[in-house]
Amino acid sequence: MNTIQEKDLARLIREGNTTAFDIAFHQYKEILFKHAHRILRDMDDAEDVIQEVYTTLWEKRDMIPEQILLSSYLYGMVRHRVLNRLSREKVIEGYINHALYLHPVHEPDADHFLLEKELADLIESEIHKLPERMQTIFVLSRKEGLSHKEIAALLHITEGTSKLQVSKALKILKTNVLRGVLLLMGT
Repeated sequence: MNTIQEKDLARLIREGNTTAFDIAFHQYKEILFKHAHRILRDMDDAEDVIQEVYTTLWEKRDMIPEQILLSSYLYGMVRHRVLNRLSREKVIEGYINHALYLHPVHEPDADHFLLEKELADLIESEIHKLPERMQTIFVLSRKEGLSHKEIAALLHITEGTSKLQVSKALKILKTNVLRGVLLLMGT
C-alpha cells in the first residue's frame, strides 16, 4: 500500500510531509478511535479527540520527538486528550450541578424558551465569527451533513484539511459558547 515505514513517519511529518501525515491518519485513526471510544463511551467525543490529536500533531509537528514510533506517540496523545476531557467534564458537571442547585429547573416556561433561543442565537453568532473558509467547511460538515470526503471534493481540498478545519471550529465554538453560556447564566 505505501512504501513509508513507521519508523520514518514521525520524521517525515516533522519535516512537513503531507503524504506521511495522510498515511498516518489512515493507518492509525481507527485503532485510536476505538481506544478513545472504549473509555469515553461516546462516538462524537471519541471522534473529536481523534480530530484534535491529528490537528495538534500537524500544528505542532516540529515538537515530535526524534527516534519515536509514531503509533506510540499518537497513542499517548489520545490517552492524554481522553483524560483531559474526562477531567473537564467532571468540572463542568460540578458547575452545572451547582448552578442547578442555585436555580432549580421547573416546568418549561417563557424563561426556559427564551434561554434556549438565546443559546441557539449565541451558537449561530459564534459560527458566523469563524474565519470564512472554516465556517464554510464547518457548515457543510455539521449542518449539511456532508462527509469530509464530499467536502474535500466540493471545495478542492484534502480530507485532512476538512477534518482539521472542523476540529479547529469545534474547539473555538466550544470555548466561546461555554463563555457565552456562563454570561447568560449571570455568573
